[in-house]
Amino acid sequence: MRKMITLPVRLLILVFTISLVSCQATKTSKSTSNSTEVTSSDQNGSSKEQAVVVKSIDAEYQWIKKNYPGSRVISQALIHSGKKSYDLLTFTTSTGETKQAYFDITSFFGKF
Repeated sequence: MRKMITLPVRLLILVFTISLVSCQATKTSKSTSNSTEVTSSDQNGSSKEQAVVVKSIDAEYQWIKKNYPGSRVISQALIHSGKKSYDLLTFTTSTGETKQAYFDITSFFGKF
């Protein structure tokens, strides 16, 4: 038996999808970087413990652009661990290698 998705759930999914598309369009259209948005540049993003601390989602994309020129982000996941929140971005490098980077977004997550 097939379950029907209710109208409020459909609307929520639609709003979420539009928000993601809008954020992606904004991220790809910006070409300048504010270096103060990355607050912990000594981290390499290889794990939650090594997460790059950022002040915005745009800073995540700028960090990837700076450290992996020519790469393309293919997915973004939100992870909560204890009292911290992380974005895990998966991207393909210019050489075709798939990589991931963790970003600590605790300072701004949920504060909009």
